[in-house]
Amino acid sequence: MCMTQETFEEFARQRLDHNRQRLTLKEQQEQRLTITYNGGQFRVTVELMALLATWPQDDLLYLVDDYDNPVKIVDACDMLVHCRERWYEVMNDWHNQHAELKQVRRVEQL
Repeated sequence: MCMTQETFEEFARQRLDHNRQRLTLKEQQEQRLTITYNGGQFRVTVELMALLATWPQDDLLYLVDDYDNPVKIVDACDMLVHCRERWYEVMNDWHNQHAELKQVRRVEQL
């Protein structure tokens, strides 16, 4: 069962389009991974959540936000709750949209 040149080119084009859709979806969801807290804007990352989870409850924390401004964080636990909520919301949406994209086999279905 040999692939003709046209069949191969169509397959390559569909694969490229599928990869572009995945990349676009990733970029969209990563942009949603931000929160505003105490006047600063922060990108929610695993590292940020780990820092907040291990920070002693009664200690002040100063974080540099996305605009390179130092922001005083009085309650790291409260900020962690906000980060987790955003993380779960975005990851759930991303997972569902990615599952739909995996089921699409042809570019015409996109």
